[in-house]
Amino acid sequence: MGFLIRFAYNLTNNYMLAICLFALVMEILLCPIAIKQQKNQVKQASLAPKVAAIRKKYAGRNDQVTQQKQQEELMKMYQDENFNPAGGCLPLLIQLPIIMCLYSVIVNPLRYISNVPTAQITKLVEALTAKGITFTQQNQQIEIINHLREVGVSEYLTVAPALENAVLPVFRVGPFDLSQVPEISFSPFNWLMLIPVITFVVMIVSQKITQRFTYQSPENKDAQNATSMKIMMWTMPLMSVYIEFQMAAAIGIYWIFRQILATVERIILYKVFPTPKFSEEDYKEAERIAAMSNKQKKREKKQVRSLHHIDDEEYLARHAADNEEETEEKEESASGKPNLIEKAPMKDDDKK
Repeated sequence: MGFLIRFAYNLTNNYMLAICLFALVMEILLCPIAIKQQKNQVKQASLAPKVAAIRKKYAGRNDQVTQQKQQEELMKMYQDENFNPAGGCLPLLIQLPIIMCLYSVIVNPLRYISNVPTAQITKLVEALTAKGITFTQQNQQIEIINHLREVGVSEYLTVAPALENAVLPVFRVGPFDLSQVPEISFSPFNWLMLIPVITFVVMIVSQKITQRFTYQSPENKDAQNATSMKIMMWTMPLMSVYIEFQMAAAIGIYWIFRQILATVERIILYKVFPTPKFSEEDYKEAERIAAMSNKQKKREKKQVRSLHHIDDEEYLARHAADNEEETEEKEESASGKPNLIEKAPMKDDDKK
């Protein structure tokens, strides 16, 4: 990540653009995972009639045994269909380490952007401390770079030779010093306050848009109106605002641009891999199959009917003999007697 930030800054010579370019590169690298997540949603949507049929089968019974049996049947169906319900959580889990690594890169620009070795940075800090120059622990390397830009690097080349060809980034972009932590201040007005506010607005709008282009199971759709879901919708943006008031403003810039990119990506993937739609007849058919015994399901698999219902009459006519045979088997099993079919004597030619 340090290499990517360094490359992006050398290419753009602008700290904000470098962070945006970094976010774009990271989104491209994570695109295969996003595609897998969308395909997982398509698979989940294709199983909606079966899920609805199983839930309807156990509807109205809330005892623990019944609920456990329903869950076991759902898990078995998912296993038979080779579907993992938790398969879409990977992109969410991957974002946290990315944010942590990015924070480390941003608060240590002397190491990752200027590419000064850690041992030389330690000696540089000791030399500056000996001169009575001290820095805050949280923004130590950022403040060192600001100091070096003011006084020059020539007198520190003996302790940190890598500074001779190092690029010292400029953290200020317009009224924003992205190396600083946003603070609530109106006199003078702190422009960095706008970054957490913009993050909050972007995250709320992004969630609204993403919900329209993300498959939601029927039970989750009903839960969307629940108070707990509404609280969750506001909790994450508010937590992001709190975190941004504890970290360098560059983290907020990354979050804003990454959220915009993720929303655009979600819309594109939804168009490329659309989720299937089902009619009321499809749900009724799934309920019919769910009510069948295992033996009947096996027999049903042998007789594959058209996905369209246009040729139902042709299908019934073509498989009339099979239906008669099934009826005879049922009668035979009910009576407990073998079904003897008289055969005509074979001719000599037939025997040969």
